[in-house]
Amino acid sequence: MMNLGKKVSFGFNAVVAGQKTSGNNEPQLIANSTKGKFTVTSPVTRAMGVAVGEYIQFVNNIDQIERAIQDGNDDIKAIAEELGVDLTTREGQVAVVEACTQWAIVKGQAMLDKVGNPIMVSARLTEKDKRAYIAAHAEEALAAMRDTLIERVGNPEASDEELLAAIELDEIEYPKVPGFTGSKTASTSNATGVGLQLGFTDSNVWNALKKDLGEDAEKKNRIYKVLLEEAVKTTVDGKEITIYPIEFDRDEDPIVRVAK
Repeated sequence: MMNLGKKVSFGFNAVVAGQKTSGNNEPQLIANSTKGKFTVTSPVTRAMGVAVGEYIQFVNNIDQIERAIQDGNDDIKAIAEELGVDLTTREGQVAVVEACTQWAIVKGQAMLDKVGNPIMVSARLTEKDKRAYIAAHAEEALAAMRDTLIERVGNPEASDEELLAAIELDEIEYPKVPGFTGSKTASTSNATGVGLQLGFTDSNVWNALKKDLGEDAEKKNRIYKVLLEEAVKTTVDGKEITIYPIEFDRDEDPIVRVAK
């Protein structure tokens, strides 16, 4: 992770999204060794006002940096000179973008259409959840798909249970829920409310933040400080949001817990 002597701020853009450490009192975001998983500590969720089941979203300033490169920004030129790269080449531009990229997290917001109605999206369900939904709506599913399922199992005398087992999970239309930006948080405890250590998943950002680790990405916890005192307020679609920058701290081996 490179730290330049000169920091340049270009604002942040949302990143499209594609869990488990011991609690502590440091405001941290942890890119866990488990692929795609993140943990945020309790001081962070308390400051952000994020409760279990609410959403956290990553933002970055990559679009603004690339625009500044195209505009011939003087700060960008100075950074390119410090790095010893040529901004007229794609390689040089990529080097500057990587050196200047800043990441932050924000509380996920409800997705609304142009007139303010919630945008409905498919609920994220586990395989177990989907099977439970199919079982609960068995009569409806069989009424709509019986002929197809009989042909699929190749037995006109197949029982309802056999037919239900033949349903492919992705061919069922599951309930829609109001959409939010970011990733849904979860907790390993039964506690509720704001101020808990929470986990969430975002494979795209996990890959981006751990790209330089290569094959060691799944062997290390990458820990970031969440700079609560440097939070930035901005307005998006008429709503004020607070952006919390993150700063690389260290990589460390995950704690291996052995059953007693």
